[in-house]
Order: sequence, then C-alpha cells, then structure tokens
Amino acid sequence: MPAPTFSFVFPTYNEKDNIKILIPTIINIFKGLIIEIIIVDDGSTDGTIEEIQKFQKEHLNIFLVKRNRLGGIGSALIAGYNSAKGEYIISCDSDLSFSFDGIKEIADKLMLGTYDLVLGSRYLKGSYYEAPNSNILKKKLISKFGNIFLRFVTFIPVSDFSADCRGIKNSIWKNLGVKSRDNFMLFETVWRVYRAGGSIREVPVKFHDRRFGVSKLKLRKEFFVFFSQLFKLYFSHEK
Repeated sequence: MPAPTFSFVFPTYNEKDNIKILIPTIINIFKGLIIEIIIVDDGSTDGTIEEIQKFQKEHLNIFLVKRNRLGGIGSALIAGYNSAKGEYIISCDSDLSFSFDGIKEIADKLMLGTYDLVLGSRYLKGSYYEAPNSNILKKKLISKFGNIFLRFVTFIPVSDFSADCRGIKNSIWKNLGVKSRDNFMLFETVWRVYRAGGSIREVPVKFHDRRFGVSKLKLRKEFFVFFSQLFKLYFSHEK
C-alpha cells in the first residue's frame, strides 16, 4: 500500500464531542488523497477512546496511541509525529478551535514542496482570534505579546510560534531532535527548523473558543516553564 501523503496528528484528552466532528470532517476534506489520522490520547475518561474505536471499525487509516495519563501536548505530538508514515505531518488541537480552511491551506502550501514547515498564525492579516470573555482576552494578549517578544529576541521572522495548527515535512522532522515534552515543543520545533536553514511559511488561521470540553492550559505555570526552557535553549551550545 502506498505511503500516505498526509499524517494528521491530534492529541486528545476528554474530547468525545469534538472528535465526532473532527474525524469525519478531515476525511471529507481530504478525500481523494491517501491520508492517515493518528490520535494520541492521554487517558480520556469521557468516552473519547470508544468514539475513536467506532471510527476505526469503518476506516483502516485511523490509528490510536493510548497513554495512561496526561503527559502534555509536546510529548503527545512527538509520539504522533514519530509514528507518522506520511510525506507530510499536520497537527492541530482536537478541540475544533482552529478552522478547517486553515488546515486545508497548510496542506496546500506543504504540497507545493517549497516549505519545510508551515505554521498557522493567529496574528497575520486575514487571521482571527475569538475572545468572548475576559479570561480568553487575557490569554490572547499574553500570547500576542509573548510572540512579539520571541520574534524580537530570536530574530526569527514568525508571528505565531505557539499555535498547534501546523505542518512539517516528515523528512525534516526525523532529523530535528526536538527534546521538549510540553508546550515549549511548539517553539522548539520552529527554532530548530530555522537554525537548520529550513524554509518556513505562515498562513493566517481562524481561532475560536472551544465549543465542547474544558481547556487544559494552565497559563501561569506554562509561562514560567516556557521561559526557563527558552533561556536554556537560547544559551545552549547546540549548533
């Protein structure tokens, strides 16, 4: 059987209602292409796994990586990326926060063959970041100014380092050596691709507040962990 063109990687933790929409929509958008869908689940207890298994009975290209506990988005993505067989890997949050047209745009740019890493950006012209309440607005502002700071201190011409709506050539991923197992993994991937001379492209994406489930992001904790890892990476002796 030919290798997939795309491997889609979705980390899940209690995303039963979202996965019911996510999987069939991805299958429909990319019908005509050989794809695989890899779900990395961190011990869901709401029936997410059972929903995935229902889809697996109908689709042989859906794979489930079951983990016993919440291990963080970075480790989940790494597990999914490492098991991917496609020429290109696309990952996205499974909570439907990113619009499907953005995922399709990322796939289209990857298929041009010109770019090693394609990032969905919530801050480019044409993008959208929904903030329906003060808590989400606070996260938006912290994220926006945090990304401006990262661009300033790293000189990497990227507007959104931290969105999990992105695609990468599998051949590039295999040689990156990403080490972080938490949210910092998203930035570290960009850092390593840029340092290796890879070609990076951003596309605008629309980001909506989740419809179902509860956010797992602990903003204050992630903030301090992120910048401690940034310091270590920035002043490391890796070439």
